[in-house]
Amino acid sequence: MVSVLLVEDHKIVRQGTRLYLESEGVKVLGEATNGREAVAMARELNPDVVIMDIHLPELTGVEATRRIRHENDDIRVLVLTAYDEASYIRALLDAGADGFVLKTAELSTLYQALQEVAIGRKAFDAQTLERAAQHQQDFQSQVEGLTDREIEVLQQAGHGLTNKEIGSKLFISDRTVQGHLKNIYQKLAVATRTEAVALALKHGLITLSEGETA
Repeated sequence: MVSVLLVEDHKIVRQGTRLYLESEGVKVLGEATNGREAVAMARELNPDVVIMDIHLPELTGVEATRRIRHENDDIRVLVLTAYDEASYIRALLDAGADGFVLKTAELSTLYQALQEVAIGRKAFDAQTLERAAQHQQDFQSQVEGLTDREIEVLQQAGHGLTNKEIGSKLFISDRTVQGHLKNIYQKLAVATRTEAVALALKHGLITLSEGETA
């Protein structure tokens, strides 16, 4: 029997998904309503699969996925979302997601994808992967659009500095730092500082000294 942790902030969607899965013999170990709770519950409950929404309070589904997979690579993550933008798909692939299902899909599609990821397979259709690959090419162009100053700001953000500390170190104002970060988020198609730093590290835009963490 496959065991699942449901991560969804909308109660009706969460309850409906649980009822369907349990009717198919899936064991639902628990429900999380935000990304931070999801990481903690995955650590505690050790489910076979986490069914993850993208837009969540506190931590995004992308960041929660990254943390869960980093802590326990045996836990699979199947994303169930209403958003199919290529940037999300690419970010989820980078974070370690094992599958992707739209909320507009048939329930049977969700169940089939769950069975696939539970045995270690990927549940991304060819069209989804093609769009993600195209986005990767576009991403390289976006990266090239970052200014030297924006990369400096990213580097300091990777060291865990606050906006004020970054400004002091680079001799610019807090407001200017905030403006640079906003531009960075737009160019990299991310929503948070953590996601921007993770992408920058992955693609070699910034580096951290030994012992430092993002």
